[in-house]
Amino acid sequence: MIQNLRRRGFTLIELLVVIAIIAILIGLLLPAVQKIREAANRMKCSNNLKQLGLAMHNYNDTNNYLPGNLRPAAAGTIRVRWTTYLLPFFEQDNIYKIYNQNVNWSDLSNAQAVVIPLKVMQCPSSLSNGKFDASPDNGWTDTRYAVGDYAGIYYATYTNTTTFGNPGILSKTDQVRLTDVTDGLSNTIHLTESAAKPDRYVQGKLVQAASSSTRINGGGWCRPASDITAPEANSAINVTNGFQISGYPDAKYNTDPTGQIYSFHSSGVNALFGDGSVKFLRSTIDWTTLQALITRSGGEVITGNY
Repeated sequence: MIQNLRRRGFTLIELLVVIAIIAILIGLLLPAVQKIREAANRMKCSNNLKQLGLAMHNYNDTNNYLPGNLRPAAAGTIRVRWTTYLLPFFEQDNIYKIYNQNVNWSDLSNAQAVVIPLKVMQCPSSLSNGKFDASPDNGWTDTRYAVGDYAGIYYATYTNTTTFGNPGILSKTDQVRLTDVTDGLSNTIHLTESAAKPDRYVQGKLVQAASSSTRINGGGWCRPASDITAPEANSAINVTNGFQISGYPDAKYNTDPTGQIYSFHSSGVNALFGDGSVKFLRSTIDWTTLQALITRSGGEVITGNY
């Protein structure tokens, strides 16, 4: 006897229940995936800084001083950033060979070199990847300078264009040696994150895309103006990545950098210290402690947490 077998499918209600369960599972998994991705990005960012730290020490061993910035005060002079000097020390000798240090970073003869993005200078969490900076000498119209997310700091405090606090490891006037860091290499910031310039971000949100009339002064990995003159008390870490300039030279900042300490990591930034170690600075760091960590020879005793 042949039985009439009936195949029973899903009812509409059962189908909706299954879809709802899948949606809930995706909702539960997505934050976990995002946390894992951010943890990986933060680790990659830390590794980038460790590579830069190793390159800094190798440069110091070769030249008996650390790479600084060639940056005379007058506009229109020849300027070279520390990143350019370091190129052969993190396996970018081919770019170093086509970069002409006898002309300014923005000279057309350097266009072939400075347009190349450097992965070691880019945090994977940053929103600046794939973007370019422009030169004030060319009216901010030549967007051919690949950006970077890491910067040195000149001073611990910055009041105006003529008054500065204690100096950091980065200098535009001195050849700083590791032995000049008398505060202790493990207690002194060498590089930190200063991401997404020349666009301006405030607390994780884009507030102004860079244009010829509005921008942060800095961004390109080859630009000395991509470093940090000094952090300002109300914008110490992860408040803003920099301040908009009113012109060039700027009324307050002159031709100096206007960037600040900033990352797209939650609750803080990665920082390279003078001994080559990388530590995570919390956004809640005490202002006095941050200043003490920046100075290379201020004689401060670090007592706060960071």
